[in-house]
Amino acid sequence: MRLLIIILFIINVNPSFSQDSTRVGSFVQVDWENDAFQIRRRSVTDRYYSNGIRVAHLSNFWQKWPSRHALLKLHSTRNDTYNSLYSFVIGQEIYTPRNTKIARRPLYPNDRPYAGYLYASWGLTTTDPAGARRLTSALTLGMIGPVSGAADVQEWLHGALGQHVPVGWGAQMKNDPIISYSVRYEGRAIPKFSSAFDVIGDVEGTIGSLMNLAGMGGTVRVGLFNDYFQNPTSMYNAGGTSARKFQCYAFTRVGFRAVLDNALLQGGWLNGAKNFYALPAVELQHFYGQIDVGGVIASKNAQLTFTQHLRSAEFVNALVDQWGHISLLVRVGQ
Repeated sequence: MRLLIIILFIINVNPSFSQDSTRVGSFVQVDWENDAFQIRRRSVTDRYYSNGIRVAHLSNFWQKWPSRHALLKLHSTRNDTYNSLYSFVIGQEIYTPRNTKIARRPLYPNDRPYAGYLYASWGLTTTDPAGARRLTSALTLGMIGPVSGAADVQEWLHGALGQHVPVGWGAQMKNDPIISYSVRYEGRAIPKFSSAFDVIGDVEGTIGSLMNLAGMGGTVRVGLFNDYFQNPTSMYNAGGTSARKFQCYAFTRVGFRAVLDNALLQGGWLNGAKNFYALPAVELQHFYGQIDVGGVIASKNAQLTFTQHLRSAEFVNALVDQWGHISLLVRVGQ
C-alpha cells in the first residue's frame, strides 16, 4: 500500500474525470499465452503457467461506467492534450504443477498447485505525449478455483488434441473471490536521440487478494515505430507526434518484482488453508526477475505482437518458467 501511495504522489495523478483527453478510437484485443509457444524448449508443455486467454474492448464507451471513479489518470498542470483510453477485459488463466500425470502427488518436495483464475477487469490508460509518460490503472474482480472453469477447458482441449490429460485437477485451489487493483507508470528513461531506438522505464504496484507486489523494469525498442507515448495503443493516428502507418520493431524488457503473497500459489484468503497442496509463505521466492523478448508488426488498423517470457523461480525448488504470448490488436472504430 505504501508503494502505491508513493507512486501516486510522485506522478501527480487525479482520479477524477477531466477534460484533458482526446478521442483515440475503439479497439478489440485478443491475447493468448501458452507454454507451448516456445522457441527455446518446444518440448515443455503444461508446467506452471500453462495457458492464459484475454479478450479486451478498448473504448471510451467504458468511461460511462461507474468503475471510472476507481481509476487513475495523469493530471495536467499545463494546457497539454492528454490521450485517455478505457478498457474492459475478460480473461482466464490456468496453472499446473510440473508433473500432471499423478492425481495425488506427495506433498513434499512442494510443486506448484493446480489453480484456475477467471476475471473481469476495468482499466484506464492515459498518455502525455509532451512529457513522455503513461499511466495505467485497473480494477479487477474474479474467482479462483473450480468455478473458473480451468479444469474443464484444459481437459477438453487436451482431449481434442489427443494429448495427455492432466489428472490432478481434483486437488486444485478451492473457490475464492478475488479483488485486485494495479497501477503502472511508464516514462522515457533517456532522452530520445534516434527515431529507431527508445528506452522506457516503468514502476508498478498491485494490491488485493490475488497478490501484493511492487516491481520495476526497463524496455528497449529498436526498429520502425511510433512514439510510445503519443496514444495509449501506440498505433497510427493522424494527429500523433509520429504518424507511421507501418511499424516493425523488436523489443526487450527486463523487470524485477518483490512479491508479498500470491493466491495462485497459496490459495485465497477465505479457503486457501483448506488445500493441503497450497504453498506456505516460507516456500515463496519473494524476489524474482523476468525477461521478455519479442517483436511487433503493425499496419494502420491492426497490430500483431509475439513475445517470449522467461521468469525466474517463484517458489523454492521451482524451475525457470517460460511461455509465449501472441497478441492481436484491431481498430474497430474511430
